[in-house]
Amino acid sequence: MKLRYINPQRLKVIIGMFFGTGGIGILLGLQHGELYITTLGTINICLGGFFGWIMLTQEPRARGRRKRWRHGSDGDGGGGGA
Repeated sequence: MKLRYINPQRLKVIIGMFFGTGGIGILLGLQHGELYITTLGTINICLGGFFGWIMLTQEPRARGRRKRWRHGSDGDGGGGGA
């Protein structure tokens, strides 16, 4: 299964958010004795790891995928006069 390309800077922000909220959730859950908060923190840590795996395994964006616009009037609809 191939996922679409995600900007690495956006992935870093998502990873940081998941790890940060996961760590806070685990600490708060353990301090207050709430098992469900600890469980949700663990799920956030797992999601952070998943997005880290995506960031490490995705291929760099190919630079040759941009459209090349042809200039001139050779019947391609590109404008440029007669």
